[in-house]
Amino acid sequence: MITVIGGKGNQRKYVESMANYCLKKFLPRHRTVNVEIKIKRFGNDTSYGYCLQESKRDYEIEVNRNLRLRDMLTTIAHEMVHVKQYVRNEMLPNEYDIDYWDRPSEIEAHGRETGLFIRWAEHSNVSKYKWTQL
Repeated sequence: MITVIGGKGNQRKYVESMANYCLKKFLPRHRTVNVEIKIKRFGNDTSYGYCLQESKRDYEIEVNRNLRLRDMLTTIAHEMVHVKQYVRNEMLPNEYDIDYWDRPSEIEAHGRETGLFIRWAEHSNVSKYKWTQL
C-alpha cells in the first residue's frame, strides 16, 4: 500500500503512480508492504530523498518537494529500489561502513532509477517529450 502526503496534488498523483509501478515490478506478491511517502521541504539539506525502514513491513520515503517533477520521480524510483532491497534482505550488514558511491545498494539504485522512470513513462502512456521539459 502506498500513501503520499505533502506536496502539490500533481506531485502526489505522479509520485503515487511511480511508487505503485515500482512496487508491482519489484514485489508483485507482497501485499503487506506499506510505504508512506512524504513530499516535504528539506531546508538547507540538498539531498533528493531518503528511505527509512520502520519495520519489516513499513517503510517511509522522504522526497524533496523543491525538485523538478522528473527528478522527483527518478528519486522515488531510486528509493523504491531501497524498499525492495530491505524487503528481500539484500542490504549488507556493514553497508554504512562503505563509501556512499561504492555501496552495492546505491550502485543498484542509481543504476536502475532512469530505466525505471522511462519504463514507467511508457507504461503510463505519458509523452516522453513532456518529461524532457520538466
